[in-house]
Amino acid sequence: MSLIQPQPAGATTTPEIYAPPGRITFDPWLVIAFFYPLTQLLMVELGGQLYLMDFAGIVLLGFMIRQPGSLQRLAQIRVLLIFMGLWLLCQVATDIYRSIPMEDFLRGWGRIIFFAIQVCALWLFLPRDRNYILAFGFGLSIALVFNVPENFIESPWKFGYAQGLMMFTACLLSVPSRLTNTLREFAPLIFLAVAAFLLTKVARSAFAISTMTAGVCLAFVVLNKFGNAREAMKPWMFALLLIGGIGATGILTTVYENAADSGALGRDAQVKYRKQSGGDLPLLLGGRPESLISVVAIQDSPILGHGSWAKNRRYLEMYRTLRIRWGIDFPKTQYVKDRRIPAHSYFFGSWVESGIFGAIFWLYAFTIPLVATYWLLKRGRVLVPLGALLAISMVWNIPFSPFGATERFTAAFAIVTLLAIIKAARVKRGPGELLARNRRSRPAAYPPYAPAQ
Repeated sequence: MSLIQPQPAGATTTPEIYAPPGRITFDPWLVIAFFYPLTQLLMVELGGQLYLMDFAGIVLLGFMIRQPGSLQRLAQIRVLLIFMGLWLLCQVATDIYRSIPMEDFLRGWGRIIFFAIQVCALWLFLPRDRNYILAFGFGLSIALVFNVPENFIESPWKFGYAQGLMMFTACLLSVPSRLTNTLREFAPLIFLAVAAFLLTKVARSAFAISTMTAGVCLAFVVLNKFGNAREAMKPWMFALLLIGGIGATGILTTVYENAADSGALGRDAQVKYRKQSGGDLPLLLGGRPESLISVVAIQDSPILGHGSWAKNRRYLEMYRTLRIRWGIDFPKTQYVKDRRIPAHSYFFGSWVESGIFGAIFWLYAFTIPLVATYWLLKRGRVLVPLGALLAISMVWNIPFSPFGATERFTAAFAIVTLLAIIKAARVKRGPGELLARNRRSRPAAYPPYAPAQ
């Protein structure tokens, strides 16, 4: 028997939630949405790092796929799933061609498969109710704080605390209430305050992400003041806003470089800046010279990759020489100890290991936050802070962050939330109804989809 109630005869094609007027019931799925991301705090070693959340994803997907309409819902993201499938096939072909050891190819295949499971499970679950998305975000913010990798425990703000703080702030500002409705008007200032605080913790990436999120929120607030300006916004206008944002980011980088080099941001920031800006290497690449080695590895094998957990001493020596030449420290990170080909990017890392279809998948994924930001500015309201943070984070992480152990959970949440925002906006409801929760009281049974309520 389905947990989803059938619609009465004559009802509209959009599923609704039916309950006696005034009846208020407990929704256990809200609790599940909150605790679900916390399961990533428990890890097991099974030929690689697996988390309780990986197994929870299998259970959740198994339950959700049995619900009416699930296949139709998955069909809505078929392009994403097709590219993900091609990514996996390319990885399998590469590993067979390169004769990659079983221990390594199981890690590589498993990472893609479990990532796909999370995307499918969350897509069938979270978009049913905006509050599920918020509950998941609050849970994820806690998980980020308590899941700092042991190798980076000396820099907790850079590798966990900062991301948790930004996620919590964005979710809090996205909660529908009279207080947060007022605070949402000040979201640009709040994110700028968070950015300033993170700068004191030398969490530069988080500082940049929080600052750019403030910029998106500011654009929303300004457009919202001009009546029909949001609905009248065209793609070319959004492109101009993007160009302006890129210019502002360049100015921000220059200001940071001058402040850090002068010591105005403290001794730690000054030392770190000078270490990562040796020679003529730009600051952005100074912190990520792995990307330059990734480009060389890609040129050597652009179609098929170098294999799961690709190891090659030649590229590692090239990486070491590059850092020494530019006066940058050569850290003994885990992939250096494992002799892996250096990569510091979702995009480059997938291309190096999997081949061309790994790159194509992330190129497609890169368009999702851009399209979602356009629709947030055009029709969003309540979820703007969270949507803006997730969009900016994806735009940053795809080219500049490694697809590490728990990144598949954060990336899956970001992709699902941003796709839900896009789908809801295209329903063409009012600007204040993007992913709004059904105002009727709900039964305890699992609710059906109610797009853009």
